[in-house]
Amino acid sequence: MAPSPSSMTRFSLLRSQGAERQAMSPRTPRSTKISTETRLGRSRNGTREERSTFLVLCEGKTEKDYFAGMRSRRGPQIEVDVPKGDHLAKVREAVDRVSSDYDAVWCILDTELDEELTAEMTREAGQSSVKLGLSTPCFELWLILHHVDCTRPFQSADAAKKKLKKIIPSWSEKNTRFADFADGVDTACDRARRLDPDGKEQLKNPSSNVWQLMAALQADSKQADPNPSCD
Repeated sequence: MAPSPSSMTRFSLLRSQGAERQAMSPRTPRSTKISTETRLGRSRNGTREERSTFLVLCEGKTEKDYFAGMRSRRGPQIEVDVPKGDHLAKVREAVDRVSSDYDAVWCILDTELDEELTAEMTREAGQSSVKLGLSTPCFELWLILHHVDCTRPFQSADAAKKKLKKIIPSWSEKNTRFADFADGVDTACDRARRLDPDGKEQLKNPSSNVWQLMAALQADSKQADPNPSCD
């Protein structure tokens, strides 16, 4: 007897369902495509990229939060730390931590408008490859430059902090969010470079040569940003 149309329909349905289960079977080979967004960093063709590693030692939490917020999957690896002790102790620790583990070691500090202190920090760092990112009167000047130009001297570090607080009411030394400054990094580099084109006038008030660290970081990220303005 020939099968009825209804039985043939049920058979076709079962065969179709069986094919679907086979396609979903764990024995089916899976795609081996490599993601281009991994922690190790990979190029678009799946080959591993070489990423530089920067050690950035900071004076306090404000600087630490700023640079930690800059980390990205495709940029250089940034290790951020706040050593114990005063300015000179931090520079000395930076000197001690220079090793083949890092492509560059930076120490981010305030000059505090102190000529003798600045000279001592420069001498200590000069004994090694440690680079200093100094701001006068303080790091908050660098943050201000993300939002407004600033050429008038400050009487103290507190005066710079008050100005930054006026620009960003939510900011405090315990609450620095890189997101509040991310869009102004290139502008800050331009403004800071105009204040100190060579990055050597550490006591010029106001000034910051942190733009030199940003240039180094951006130069290492040219694949992500082929035209870094800080470079």
